[in-house]
Amino acid sequence: MSALVLVADPDPFNLRLLHEACEAAGYDVITAADGPDVLAMVERQPPDLLVLDAKMSEIDAFEILRILKADTSLGSIPVLLVSDEGDHEARRQGIELGAEDTLTRPYRVFEIQQRVRNVLRATRRDRLGIPESAPPADQHDPVTGAGTPSQLLISLDYEHTRATRYGHPLTCMVVRLTNATAIADASEDGTADRAMGRIGAGLKNCIRAVDHLFRLRRDEFCILLPETDGRGAGYVLRRLEGQVETGELWGGDVAPRPDIDIAVTSMPETGIQSGDDLLKQTRHSLPHLD
Repeated sequence: MSALVLVADPDPFNLRLLHEACEAAGYDVITAADGPDVLAMVERQPPDLLVLDAKMSEIDAFEILRILKADTSLGSIPVLLVSDEGDHEARRQGIELGAEDTLTRPYRVFEIQQRVRNVLRATRRDRLGIPESAPPADQHDPVTGAGTPSQLLISLDYEHTRATRYGHPLTCMVVRLTNATAIADASEDGTADRAMGRIGAGLKNCIRAVDHLFRLRRDEFCILLPETDGRGAGYVLRRLEGQVETGELWGGDVAPRPDIDIAVTSMPETGIQSGDDLLKQTRHSLPHLD
């Protein structure tokens, strides 16, 4: 599912240019030409990103920012504020009022697309609890050898789209080491990396070659199981729970003993509209989620 971008600019030429640049980058785009239109469209269909010109008519961009950021249901919508290149005051005020980034005229299409991409990527990672220090998409996690959070985002989109298009099942599992802090305190290097490395190796041995393992956070793994419904996920869950109980999952040589929580969500399931929803619903069902 493509991100929805609302482009708001009172100048028809600029509005068309921004629209075409965002659409060419693969996003779904809707447009607004004045402040009231922006607020009406945001309320009717909250976008994943608002590209907002500083010189909006009737209701200016800064009042729109104040209104959005004061609304608990709309305040999380990221805003990319557009201003003239020399208008430092507009950029300063926009950032102070909560805009995630700024874009200046005269426009460069590649810059429009890159700024939009960066803001969407950053806010999506934030919504899913992915740390900014995570390895990039072209690397593996150096401790566990699992995929990175950036690779997880890509795989979530692909597997959810594929499952939805062909009516196939898809399961997401999250495995969390709940006493990572205690293990880190007891370790020589002050981290839980050794335990996470062992748990990662154990998880790889419990899943199929077609399944995907990612290190989501410092203390969490995510497993995607394509073509797997709730019944099939149950077999995997029982296998993991058995290995947790015996200590086989991490080889038995970790002190203090790892405390593991596992959460599972399978599709098709009501309310899951995207890969992000699938992951968030799974994480939210963890009993010890922070």
